[in-house]
Amino acid sequence: MIPESSATTMQGTPSTTQPAAGHFPRTREELVDAALQMGVILIVAIIAYWIVRLVASRVEKLGARQRPSDTDHHSRLQRARTAATLLRNVGHVVLFVLVALMALRVFGFNTSPLLASAGVFGLAISFGSQSLVRDYVTGFFLQFEHQFAIDDVVRIGNVEGVVEDITLRLVYVREGSGALNIIPNGQITQVTNLSRSWGRVNVDVEVPWGSADEAEKALDAVAAEMAADDDLAPCFLEPPSANGIERLGAGTVTIRLTARVTAGARDRIAREFRQRAKRSLDAAKIPSVPYPAAIASTR
Repeated sequence: MIPESSATTMQGTPSTTQPAAGHFPRTREELVDAALQMGVILIVAIIAYWIVRLVASRVEKLGARQRPSDTDHHSRLQRARTAATLLRNVGHVVLFVLVALMALRVFGFNTSPLLASAGVFGLAISFGSQSLVRDYVTGFFLQFEHQFAIDDVVRIGNVEGVVEDITLRLVYVREGSGALNIIPNGQITQVTNLSRSWGRVNVDVEVPWGSADEAEKALDAVAAEMAADDDLAPCFLEPPSANGIERLGAGTVTIRLTARVTAGARDRIAREFRQRAKRSLDAAKIPSVPYPAAIASTR
């Protein structure tokens, strides 16, 4: 004979409103409880979303802050913008995955087998998509090592242009013609950064053999004129100069104008060199290189 107290124990206590694992909420109490939990999850997710955006904005502001005697402000600003973009992208993906998993648990789905299956499935996918994994790994190290940043001018393979956007998988490079190149990070084996710290401008001018001395004096005057130009002076890290005869050709000599400039001023200074060199040579009545001589000098 079973005691009454034991019988009561065997019958168990009344069920609670919390759904068991693998049990979708059916009763009104369970639905209300699930709705409250989802509300809390969404509120926390929204708060986390704004925290991610706030931290990313803070990173950008710290990068934009000008410091006394700051000689690398532009590069630091670019790195801050790139880091903020990556932080937003990664933060949004992580939040989405966490909210999705928590929502499944609230509605009675056991996520442990799902996570285990996802691990096995992910391992199988990784073998079949090694290039995709390589894209993400390479993208991480490209940014971790600050090889380039948004707004940098880079050369990747045969592509040269301005970096418009960077993700963990892709780099978007806009050429001077306006063409947008989308390059997977895994295909990047070498990067030439044309915007890092400083650049050098070399402009070669061919003149007839007999006018070399007069041309060198005229080009020396061009270099001195550009160094004294208040509009161009901030672009120079060292005074521009004409380095004398660089090369001898068949009936021509090549004189090189050179300057060490800030990272973003290379094209502008090169154009100014060419334009002012032409005006100076015309003013000195130095004839242009005859066509046959120009052909001979390039052979």
